[in-house]
Amino acid sequence: MKSVVVTGAGAGIGRAIAERLAHDGWAVVGLERDETLAASLDGVLAATVAGDAGDRADLAAAAQAAAALAPLGAWVNNAGVTTQGTLHDPDPEQVRRLLSVNVEGVYWGCSEAVRAFAAAARPGAIVNVSSIHGRAGAVAHAAYDTSKGAIDALTRHVASSYGPYGIRANAIAPGAVMTLALERSFETAPDGAARRAQLERQAPLRRIGEPAEIAAVAAFLLSDEASFLTGQSIAVDGGWTTALVPPALDPELAGRYGLR
Repeated sequence: MKSVVVTGAGAGIGRAIAERLAHDGWAVVGLERDETLAASLDGVLAATVAGDAGDRADLAAAAQAAAALAPLGAWVNNAGVTTQGTLHDPDPEQVRRLLSVNVEGVYWGCSEAVRAFAAAARPGAIVNVSSIHGRAGAVAHAAYDTSKGAIDALTRHVASSYGPYGIRANAIAPGAVMTLALERSFETAPDGAARRAQLERQAPLRRIGEPAEIAAVAAFLLSDEASFLTGQSIAVDGGWTTALVPPALDPELAGRYGLR
């Protein structure tokens, strides 16, 4: 058995990844900032650390908890903050917090993982949860776009610098995924139904993804089946980034498939 740390494990994509890896036989340590969510992981994962992914001491504590269970074999940097903001009218504190979690947290998480692998002279695998925002810009997402691009670059660095030692790193770039945060955004939007329909139409598969679909890709990337795959950012987005504009339906085909 090997251990793995999953940051932001209390809900959404992080929880789905943590539960999937536990099901696959990993000794999973979840790092979660929200104390209520952290408590909800008791009995679900091998161990939970209540802490902030943007804090190096909390990341180190998670690494230590994992090593106490089994040799560290993998690390998932999932924790992230999503906020809107522009360059011409920024909120400095909001930007600082976002970059602390999304960039520094992933950077130090990769550092903890690589240091642990190297100390034991063992191979290992890292998965960083990026976003399609890492490859295309969106209005009013200046800091968020920046952070996700940085994650993709860091992933390539880990892969190229530590590949000779059997350490792999890949990123997952989700599109719209039905997390609690997304559900709440529909509830607070002026027209939540229209917002949801817009996101569904944006992807050629014409739907919003599920956390379990992201978890399945993470599980594959950490498995021996992905042993020759490293340095990649894989878009799990229903085809969103393949289309210049939301694809229009062919009327005749749409009729065959019962689509509107």
